[in-house]
Amino acid sequence: MATVTAEIVPSQRLLRRALARGIAVVLYLVVLTAVFSVIAPSFMSGGTLTAVLDLTSPLLVVGGAMTMCLIAAEVDLSVAGVVGLSSTLTAFLLLKGEPWLVAVAAAVVAGGMVGVINGVLTARLVDVIPLFPSFLPTLAMQWVCIGLAGLLEPSQQSITINNQAFANLFGGLLPLIYAIVVILIIQAVLSRTALGYRIFAVGSNRSAARLVGIDVARTKASVLALSGLLTGFAGVIMAGYFQGGYANVAQGIELDAIAAAVIGGTALFGGRGSAFGTLVGVLVLAVLDTGLLLLQVSPAIQLAARGVIVIFAVATDLYVRRLAG
Repeated sequence: MATVTAEIVPSQRLLRRALARGIAVVLYLVVLTAVFSVIAPSFMSGGTLTAVLDLTSPLLVVGGAMTMCLIAAEVDLSVAGVVGLSSTLTAFLLLKGEPWLVAVAAAVVAGGMVGVINGVLTARLVDVIPLFPSFLPTLAMQWVCIGLAGLLEPSQQSITINNQAFANLFGGLLPLIYAIVVILIIQAVLSRTALGYRIFAVGSNRSAARLVGIDVARTKASVLALSGLLTGFAGVIMAGYFQGGYANVAQGIELDAIAAAVIGGTALFGGRGSAFGTLVGVLVLAVLDTGLLLLQVSPAIQLAARGVIVIFAVATDLYVRRLAG
């Protein structure tokens, strides 16, 4: 039993590795910010910094949710569809004259329901598909969510929001505050709760987790349900940012969320990661995108630069792990 416990409880070596990895990702952020500040002096202007922070809000929430999934050795590919559905549902209900609280609650609940479906389907596949059983169910649910959101759109057009109370609550920098609070909650869950312990245990070694009495299927289902709930809220933030809802408003956000988590030190195959690291990873992507946009770099090169950053992050992580070992 002592051997099994040792496999799933973080050691001092893992702690040193995490600290070193955290320093590395902060260094990425500092270097990128310094480079763009020199090349494009307007980068440090108040308007540019505000735009960077505004852009990070939905991705912060989705990235935090994705971090939990990855630590549990799962992936939620439905997030783009859930954000599209919840943002469209928010705009649709506000258009029908519903109070903002009803619209927001309905959007978050819709995301939670998708998460529960993802969790149930994944739990059924845990013993059948050994690696990432959530891949197919969540991919399918992305298409389902986009289709449902499309049904709410009049003539396949985005729905504009004209609700002042909603604009006051989900406009400006307030969504960034909400997103940071979500990150703090996720970090607290991961580091200070029994669920967090189970998430790390299942992601580190599923067989060992079973031996110490952890219900692997239920843990994975819980993570995906939480991911859906949080992503539903990210859709509300997205609706506030654009003051409208659209089925494909978050196309590709699942890849951005995975990239931010990996840059922040989360392991793709489970057992390691933190919400704080993902926060820095999101900022790295936001700084990179904004800086290249100011330099009028083509979208193709922007995508290539993202790929280089992710590859460099993975290579650095492998190097740090060797040093820690």
